[in-house]
Amino acid sequence: MSGRERLLHAAVPFAVSLLAVFLACLVGGIFLELRGKDALHAYEVLVQRGLGNPGQRTETFKQMAPLLIMAGGLAIALKAGVWNIGVDGQFFVGALLCGIIAPELAGSASRLVVIAAGAAAGLAGGLLWAVVPGILRVRWGLNEIITTLMMNYVAVNVTSWLVKGPVRDPARVAPETKQIPLDDRLPNIPGTNVHVGLLAGFLVVVLVAILFRSTVLGFMLTVLGRNRRAAIHAGMPVGRLTLLALLLSGAFAGLAGANDVLSVQGRFSGTWHPEYGFAAFALVYLARLNPLAIIPFAFFFSFLMVGGQSMPRRANVPTYYVDMLEGLMLVFFAATVAMERLWSRAARRVAEEEPAAIGAAGAAAPLASSTASDETAISAQAQSTALSAGETR
Repeated sequence: MSGRERLLHAAVPFAVSLLAVFLACLVGGIFLELRGKDALHAYEVLVQRGLGNPGQRTETFKQMAPLLIMAGGLAIALKAGVWNIGVDGQFFVGALLCGIIAPELAGSASRLVVIAAGAAAGLAGGLLWAVVPGILRVRWGLNEIITTLMMNYVAVNVTSWLVKGPVRDPARVAPETKQIPLDDRLPNIPGTNVHVGLLAGFLVVVLVAILFRSTVLGFMLTVLGRNRRAAIHAGMPVGRLTLLALLLSGAFAGLAGANDVLSVQGRFSGTWHPEYGFAAFALVYLARLNPLAIIPFAFFFSFLMVGGQSMPRRANVPTYYVDMLEGLMLVFFAATVAMERLWSRAARRVAEEEPAAIGAAGAAAPLASSTASDETAISAQAQSTALSAGETR
């Protein structure tokens, strides 16, 4: 394969993803126009409120941090063929444990200890919430889509009960944990107003990329995701790999929750429902399960979230519009991927037929030459026979 062909092969998938995003925005604009709204004004508000000034760009980068961490974990599970629909529940459990432990240590321990303990609590919370679906999948073969989805509802209700009762801050009326002092939260990146949690998000994505490009474990997870039967025949520990993928995904989701609590939120609140999970699924698929490609798509979805918050007030569009756009992106992504596969199959078929046609033509040439020689010989023999007959007369 030439360099140009390799470049084309790598560029086509991302062009398909960009086409899906464009079609979603186009259909979304048509939807707004049909409802009597000004679609161009709505998109203008989206861009202005998401990227219009340094403060808004800062908010976009802050929102990007938990998306990067959660999407990095999801990429591990999805590349291994494991559908962890429960990332939102794992996010909540990790965030709550961080919101309980970090304030208790604040004031009696250093900032580094508070942050490390809060991050470890988030990791542990997300991981533990993924244990039950993982065991049910590996031991009894129960579909992880159903079990992780159900665990989402359990997580939302359990964390809501805890924050309204046992772990509630008695000094506050609202249902929330104790506040983490500003001096014990994640510091800002020097020269910016963005916390270092964003760098943690970049680090997670890079580590996931290294996992799949340079390690045996990443190779086995990839084989498991592409062909489970082949992984079994190759003697890979399929059950343990499945469990590990689900646990890593849950741990990173819990870490994303801790990241938000240790930076922007400062506490866990019973009224806080960011719902990063659906956006993380959409951006991971648009990135074609490529860990490094998650970064630009995470920025794009963060921009949608931040800019979309102002659209209902300033452009009079429905509050669910950004969620609808994300759904449309997935729909068009599925359609364009199907078309891409049909096109690749047709191109492969043509490539396979061309050598066969050339071979058939090459085989036909000697046959035609032989036939022509035989016809010449027969004609000469006939002429000789005719001359002999004339002499006899």
